[in-house]
Formats: sequence, structure tokens, C-alpha cells
Amino acid sequence: MQFADSDREVRLSEAVLLKTRRPAAAPPGGADQLAAGGSRKVDSYYIRGVLQGAVSKGYDPVALLREANLDSAVYFDPGAEITGGELQRLVMAVRRTLNDEYLGYMETPCKQEMSYLVGRGAVDCKTFGQAMVKLVKLVNAVRHDLELSIDASPPGDVVMTFKASGFSKATEPHLLTWFGLYWVYKFQCWLVGRRIRLTEVGFSTARPEGAMDYCRVFDCPTMFDLPHSRLKFDRSCLNAPIIRTAVELRDRDFAYGLTDWFEIPGRDQSLASKVEQVLIDLYRDRSGPVGLDMIGEIMCCSPRTLSRKLQRENVTFQEIKVKVRRELAQRLLASTNLTIADIAEEVGFAEPADFTRAFVTWTGRTPSDFRAQRRKPVITAVR
Repeated sequence: MQFADSDREVRLSEAVLLKTRRPAAAPPGGADQLAAGGSRKVDSYYIRGVLQGAVSKGYDPVALLREANLDSAVYFDPGAEITGGELQRLVMAVRRTLNDEYLGYMETPCKQEMSYLVGRGAVDCKTFGQAMVKLVKLVNAVRHDLELSIDASPPGDVVMTFKASGFSKATEPHLLTWFGLYWVYKFQCWLVGRRIRLTEVGFSTARPEGAMDYCRVFDCPTMFDLPHSRLKFDRSCLNAPIIRTAVELRDRDFAYGLTDWFEIPGRDQSLASKVEQVLIDLYRDRSGPVGLDMIGEIMCCSPRTLSRKLQRENVTFQEIKVKVRRELAQRLLASTNLTIADIAEEVGFAEPADFTRAFVTWTGRTPSDFRAQRRKPVITAVR
């Protein structure tokens, strides 16, 4: 895995042209355009950036591009662009050739086997919070040039901080920071089988001129020129179960299972999230009582098999069903004028009294009390 941060200034080498200037005609956000089919593209700054560490250690960029099945001309063309899929191939080619998770950016490499051992420690944990604590301890134990920390003190967001030193000469810290933060984030999502909602991403480096729109990439606000780089996420993620196995990690499911650099592993992979979405759609259509048999039929899976697979994710169908009904009921009570009877029907209850009893069990309050305390203003049409 890649982690990065820096408290020192690194001077770039003009001899190897490691920082490419933007073409004057490039539109704003040119590093973050979408190719045909929706694939995100990156420009010359990031193409050369992937190769920067390897070049600083004497590797031939042309040979590395050929290893990734890319035209070597993209290294020399300031206006070149490649897709996320091509970027993924290039990253993996550099990683494989150098046997270095840090892509040559650090003086001391991180061999892929060491990365596996760190990842194994995370996979063996039960929850995401436990996995992150274990990961931090393992990395800090084996790296002298990298210090990680995690602050999960309530009530705020969880903050994972990255501090690094020992960069290779003639490399730009921002590039490893970007690649590192995104790699770690993708690994986190892979562990739990779903996209983790970030609340902020922070860079210790300045924002390069013409850099891609990181807010869109991470789907959260981004900050620059901070004392240390960091990932911030909602503390509700801490209890998410780890659904990956040591076999998947050893089989390199995370590292080589993706075809596009910008693909978030785990997005829509969790069976629980798929069941949740089916339930939401059914309740939206007012399908009435919903049971495991109905969900299994929709998902082409027997109820027994569905239950067994959900158990592997440390969740039951009933728990998912309660979560969906509770959240939908709370939203309808807070933001609509629907009657209690209408809301009861909306979330699959035949009788309002049954809904009220269930809601009290979920929240400790009646639906009417909840609406009075939490209701948002409702705008009605003026005739």
C-alpha cells in the first residue's frame, strides 16, 4: 500500500523533466475529463507522475510504458491523455517491475510481500475500525520513514493521518500523496465491500496548477497545504464488518482485480447493500409485506443461500429490513405530510398500530413524538 506525506521541500530535477507544464489551451479541469464510455482521463502530469519515481531510480520510462501496453509517445507529448484503465495498467506495471508499492518514490522501497503481510493483518480483523488500528500499528512497526495515526475520539469524524519522509531525489511529494491516499482509500472500500463515505481529504502539499478535480474523485471536500495528509470519514464506518478473506488477498483480488484506476472496489459488491437496495425499491412501490422468499426470487437466489451469504457479511436479512424500514420511516415522518397510516403502508405494515409498536422498539419514541421533535419544514403549494 502507498502512504504519503511530507514536511520538507523537494527540489525537482529539470534534467529529467519530472514536472510537465500544462498546455495553454487545456480547459479548466483538463486533468479530470471523461473519455468515451464514462471512463475518467488523466493528462501528461499524471502520466509522467506514475513514472517519476522509477525514472529517478534509473528505469527506462519507454520500457515501462511498453510493459503496460501503452504507446511510449504519451511520455513525451505534453498534451497526451490516457484513460483510467490505461492508468491502472501503468501503475501496476511500475509496481510489478520495481517490486515497490511506493512506485519508486521513497528511498526505501516497500516490497509487495510486505504489503501483503500488512494487508493480511487488516483482513484478519472483524470490523473496519479494528482493521485500521491494526494497519496503523503494522506500518509504524516496519517503516522508519512513515508514521500513521488514527483518531477515533467521539463525537467527531475519524481522522487517519499520514506523515512521511525519505522521498527519492527528484520526485514530487504531491504525486505520491495523491496516489497513496487514493490507493489506501480503495483498499479500505475493498475490505468492507462498499464505498466508504469520506467527509474530507487533506493534502500536505500545495495544489498543483491544473490538477484534477479531487473533490469529484474522492466525492468529498479536499484541502491543501495542511501540516499532514489525512483521510476523514464518518465514524459509523468503524463497525462495518470486514468481508474479505486472506485467500482473496493472496490471490491479489484487490491489487489486480480492478480494470480502471478510478474504480472503487467494493462499490455494489456487498450482498447486504444489494439486498438493501432491493428493499428500498420494493417499499417505494408499496409492495406490501416483504420477506426473504421475495428477495431471493428477485435476486435469483434461494432464501437459504441468501441467508448463508449474508451471514458471511455478519448481518441478517431481518437486520437489513429493520434498517431500511426505520430509515425510510424517519425520513417520511421528518419531511412529508403523510399520515401515520400512509407511512405505515409505505414501509410495509398492514396496520398502523403494528408500525407504531415497531417504531417505538426502534427509536424509543412514537412516530408522532418523533415527528414533533425532528420534523423539517415542509413547503406546500400556494394556490
